[in-house]
Amino acid sequence: MKRNFYYFAWRELTRSSYFSKNMAAKGILIFLALYFSATALILGFALTQSLGEKTDIVSKVAAFNSFVFVYAGFDLVLRIMMQNLPTIGFQPFLPLPVKRKCIARYLLNKSVFHFFNVLPLFMILPFTFKLAVNELSAPVLAAWLASLMLMIFVNHYLAIYIKWRTNESNAWFYGFLGLAVAVIAVNKLGIVDLNAAYGKIFDTVVAYPAAVVVFPVLIFLLYFLNQQFLLSRFYIDELSKKKEDKMTHDFSWLGRVGEYGKMLTIEVKMIARNKRPRTSALMSVLFVFYGLLLYQDSNKKEVSDFIFMLGGMIMTGMFSMTYGQFFPAWHGRYYPLLMVQKVKMKEILQSAFFLMAASNVIYYLLSLGYMFISPKVLYIHLTVMLYNVGVNTFVIFALGLNSRKAVELEQRAAFNYQGMSATNWLITFPVIFGPFAIYGLLAWLVGNNIAFAVLGGLGIVGIILHPKLIDYFAKQYTKRKHKMVAAYKAS
Repeated sequence: MKRNFYYFAWRELTRSSYFSKNMAAKGILIFLALYFSATALILGFALTQSLGEKTDIVSKVAAFNSFVFVYAGFDLVLRIMMQNLPTIGFQPFLPLPVKRKCIARYLLNKSVFHFFNVLPLFMILPFTFKLAVNELSAPVLAAWLASLMLMIFVNHYLAIYIKWRTNESNAWFYGFLGLAVAVIAVNKLGIVDLNAAYGKIFDTVVAYPAAVVVFPVLIFLLYFLNQQFLLSRFYIDELSKKKEDKMTHDFSWLGRVGEYGKMLTIEVKMIARNKRPRTSALMSVLFVFYGLLLYQDSNKKEVSDFIFMLGGMIMTGMFSMTYGQFFPAWHGRYYPLLMVQKVKMKEILQSAFFLMAASNVIYYLLSLGYMFISPKVLYIHLTVMLYNVGVNTFVIFALGLNSRKAVELEQRAAFNYQGMSATNWLITFPVIFGPFAIYGLLAWLVGNNIAFAVLGGLGIVGIILHPKLIDYFAKQYTKRKHKMVAAYKAS
């Protein structure tokens, strides 16, 4: 029966309309796979060369083991964000005499064939065949290499379980997010050296090769945990039963904001109640912690103004960039209905402007915590925030005029190219690289301070003139209304 499952999955793939469409998206995925493979291979050789040149290291393998925790943590987060959950249209099989365990095992076994399970080999194998073979005997080398391979599958099944749980419950998502932040903080502040502690696991395998059996046990436990999770949800009643919407927040107070309050309420409800925009919004919160990786203590090494500007752009503007990338395609599925309601195009643009401006201000205030690194954060992040609100918002509105593909709100956010078009890819260049081009030119001509003053001034001018600019774009969107409605229906 398992063979039949693979056959059915292949037929479903080849017969789907998606198989022959979105060739550009497939090309991009292939390019990214090759890019990440090449990057991992280069990092593997670079790390091997770096460790090989250090004569003060007694054990190169132990030094390599100390880096495994960083990769394992990054790999786990990357899997949770980007790895697809194993799926199959199993509903037709439930009334048939097919064991549910057979379906569950097929899903879990099929999930093993994933790019993320091959990617670590590009980093591990260069070190193994250049340095580890000279330090370890053949049986010990086999046990050590097996432990690293098995660690990949521990991460694989752990990521699947966490992702299933976080998709089902926000409590799991916030719990995992809090745990991740706590682990980073504990390791970053030196409270516990988690790099060394995690590396000791593999040092133990080197000292006692039989200890490698711990990893198959962990894989079996996680496999069983995932299987039980699936079995508990393989019932027609469970599938047909509508889940209660636990997000019963009252957004009626937004209606009192102004004439665009009604549309602002719709925007916030759309984000809060649908998976893809909600995930995009929550992922933007993670970028507030990006400064922990990007900035260094100025007492040790001076952080350049360019780096502060980059951090400010990412931290304060990530939500407006991810949200604006698909504006107004977020409303594509009900855009025809929206156009016949008593909602003016001006109100739609005003609500989007207010939402992006409010998010920039909130994330700016949160980013002020990095002032303990340098007081420059106060004015550099402020400059970038003003530019995002006063300039980038209207760049997003301008590019949104060419929006032609509706967004499926209940799909995942990470590595999802549904609704993507050339406009969505091109929006990155003026929004991100535009301010850096202006800053770089002015900094070269007249200095950093005047460059920041000009960027902030452009943002203030845009904020002051935003009523006029919104009126202009409202007319442009109204002119293209029928074309956009037709395109959204066809997508």
